[in-house]
Amino acid sequence: MTISKREAKERAKNNWRYWRLLLSDMHISYSDLDKMDDDDIAEANAALDIHIKQQENAQKKNGK
Repeated sequence: MTISKREAKERAKNNWRYWRLLLSDMHISYSDLDKMDDDDIAEANAALDIHIKQQENAQKKNGK
C-alpha cells in the first residue's frame, strides 16, 4: 500500500535534515547518508549552512 500525499509530506518534514543534504549541491547520496550517524548528519547540515552563508556574502560583495 502506498502512503498518502499528506503522510509523505509529513514524513519528508520529519526527515528534512536528511532530505536537505540529498537535495543540496553537496553530492551526498542516499548510501552516504545511510553510513552517517546523527553527529555526522548534524555536522553536514552545519557545513551546508556555512557554505550557503559564504555564497550569500560573496554575492553581496559582488553586488548581485
